[in-house]
Amino acid sequence: MPGRCRLAHELDSMTGQRTKRAACRPARRTKERARVDVPNPPAFRIDRRCDVLVVGAGAAGLLAALSARGVLGADGARLPLAPDAPDVVLLNNEPRLGHNILVSGGGRCNLTNAQVSESDYDSDAPHLVRRLLRGFPVAAIREFFESRGCPLYEEALGKVFPRSDNAHDILHVLLAEVVRAKIPLIAPAEVTDLEEGAEGVTVHLSAQAPWHARRVILATGGKSLPKTGSRGKGLQLLSQLGHDLAAPLPALTPLLFAATSPLSGLAGLTVPVVLTLAADNVSPEQLAGQRFRPISRAGGSLLVTHGGATGPAPFDVSGACGRALASGSGHLRMDVWSLTRPEGPWGPYLDFAKAPGASLPASEVPRPPSRAVFDAQLEPLLANRERGLLSVLSERLPRSLVLSLLHAANVDSELRIKQLDSPARNRLWTGLTQANLDLVDCEGYAKAEVTSGGVRLAELVPATLQSRRAPWLYCCGEVVNVTGRLGGFNFQWAWSSGFAAGAGAATGLRRELDQD
Repeated sequence: MPGRCRLAHELDSMTGQRTKRAACRPARRTKERARVDVPNPPAFRIDRRCDVLVVGAGAAGLLAALSARGVLGADGARLPLAPDAPDVVLLNNEPRLGHNILVSGGGRCNLTNAQVSESDYDSDAPHLVRRLLRGFPVAAIREFFESRGCPLYEEALGKVFPRSDNAHDILHVLLAEVVRAKIPLIAPAEVTDLEEGAEGVTVHLSAQAPWHARRVILATGGKSLPKTGSRGKGLQLLSQLGHDLAAPLPALTPLLFAATSPLSGLAGLTVPVVLTLAADNVSPEQLAGQRFRPISRAGGSLLVTHGGATGPAPFDVSGACGRALASGSGHLRMDVWSLTRPEGPWGPYLDFAKAPGASLPASEVPRPPSRAVFDAQLEPLLANRERGLLSVLSERLPRSLVLSLLHAANVDSELRIKQLDSPARNRLWTGLTQANLDLVDCEGYAKAEVTSGGVRLAELVPATLQSRRAPWLYCCGEVVNVTGRLGGFNFQWAWSSGFAAGAGAATGLRRELDQD
């Protein structure tokens, strides 16, 4: 493509906006689209040497490159390019950039959440996640986009989107900043190996000459959605370098149930639930106990599919379910009672035409009620003892769901309220608050939104995500063992970890040069 860097071509094809050329007709824009004046891109590099090489041009990699170049402040503000700024180059294995950004949130890009804490993540070191999130917080990434002409808005439960509802605007702002910072972006460039030498690191590529760098930032993503270019190469490279990795597994993915599940045959039904993953030998009384700590728990909307369930609550427990299935231990229980109570934590969302696309924060998810609490909550519904049980429960829950749950709990749906004895009430309690979903599998990487597992935080320097085994290497995004729940949390981890890795690489480089 004579006279044009591939990055400029990507800005055209991905954002729908042309760089300034008089002969070009303006592309159609989405309403309130981010309007960024894109300068001429840098010339293509031929020396194949740089200070910092960022492998992967997704969300984490793009932020890492800007941070390493020194043009991004910890508050999201743009900083001037210093004359002695580190020479940063981006590599991407796919010719098309930002595919994961473009497909996220149904093409809208749920780029963060209004409220983020370490409790929203599964990791081997929550206190380190907290530190990294504070280093580049939600306010910083909001400032980053809004100050660059991309206004944002919030949905229920804190999900943040571009006001245009167009993920292209998010990608456009990121790529435009890369151009402004004069960071070359080479794509496609598939990394095959990392080799440490006396003068730095040799980054070997498939079918291309290698690159040489003083520092490498690994931001290759995981294995989820392989059609976007995520194939787990970064995880393989980390393993080859001797790092300890938590086993990668699909996460934020649909669940699959046996034909005996009480949800079998109810495809299309949507209901708010609390899902609890617990060990096989846990009794109903223990599960409802105040001191009980489940393997995983989530409270939010569930959509029944032909083979299982999808939606925020199933997604948020799917990573833990995958690990439980791999170990051969664990049962997934469903509480349809707690969130369908108008006075419960899901009460504000019960009348929504469309259920919120995120689960409740962990601190607001109720545990299944004890038998005594359930009886007290049920009693007002049982005032007319001549009414049928099915009729009463169907006022709160879909009739088809009630029939299935009663059948699974061995409770006669034809019973009248006055016929409910203590054993039947006990079965009703467990049937509505701890129904066994007969989990058999989770969907694979093709449908998973993220990959759980990765290099453990214990293998990395806390503030910079520098490898303890290979000091020239920094990690960010999905290659690190940090997995967020649905609702913008994994993007926030990408931004925060990318900023930390980029700043760390630049600081390490300066110290090395000062010593020389």
